[in-house]
Amino acid sequence: MSNKNKEKRKVFLIFAVLACFFSFFQPTCGAFTRVTGSGDGCPDWPTCFGSWFPPLNDINAIIEWSHRTSGTLFGLVSISVLIFSFLIYKKFNNITIIYTSALILIVIVGGIGGIVVLSDLDPAIRTLHLAGALIIAALMTTGISLETIRPESNFGNKIKFIAVTSAIFTLVTILSGAYMVWQQAGAVCYKWPLCSDYLLPKHSSQWIHMIHRIISIGLIYYLFIINYNLMKYYPSTIASKIGKLFLIIGLSQFFSGALIPLTEFTVWSRTLHLSLATITWMLSVAIIISVRDYKINNQYKQT
Repeated sequence: MSNKNKEKRKVFLIFAVLACFFSFFQPTCGAFTRVTGSGDGCPDWPTCFGSWFPPLNDINAIIEWSHRTSGTLFGLVSISVLIFSFLIYKKFNNITIIYTSALILIVIVGGIGGIVVLSDLDPAIRTLHLAGALIIAALMTTGISLETIRPESNFGNKIKFIAVTSAIFTLVTILSGAYMVWQQAGAVCYKWPLCSDYLLPKHSSQWIHMIHRIISIGLIYYLFIINYNLMKYYPSTIASKIGKLFLIIGLSQFFSGALIPLTEFTVWSRTLHLSLATITWMLSVAIIISVRDYKINNQYKQT
């Protein structure tokens, strides 16, 4: 690789890392916007009270505007990483297709965000909005992982199946939690691990809440299963190292959920919970990439 291409690659990797950061930060910022009740802080879109800047005496408007501005910066970073991916590869391949898809999806999710505001925060549209953000995070994680994580071993189908299942459980855990909150069921269970003073939930909202907790337990099970298999059969691989981090962050996410009722549903505990969940999701995607076959990475040897 020429020195010129090496410099392009360095810039590309910087933007790829920034894209990963924003794909984490944007849902986190959205979570903070939601739990502070600022989702409708700006009643119109894309402006805020008819202006491109929020009123400085309205904290909810400032929070919502900051969330939107973060999304705009994310879009600019995504355009930059896409441009540099084409400057390096000069054709459509896995990397350029990933970043092209991510940019298109960012525009779509941004539009859905506008619909969320204009539809008075409809729960179904809000869930779709979050799902889109998580897919973007998966694409950005896939892009940087393909570029930086080289296959080290012939991983068996069993470990690949466990990795995919873990990612599915992570995604369902996040979306079920979001649906729970948007159905006004986030605060109906004031104890942990039980919902209330009774052994079983008493009404539908409590059942919605407890189903989310049960799904979370399924995720924890797979966190341990994948780590057991990676440490037993592939102990010195990057996948094993990512798996350990996956376990640590996943457990932290699980217990941060327990903190929510114990801390009387504070803003920081609820925001922390989704932040850790987003990182857990991105790590689950990174594990899938790290256990891929050798042949998938052959096209990147030129770099």
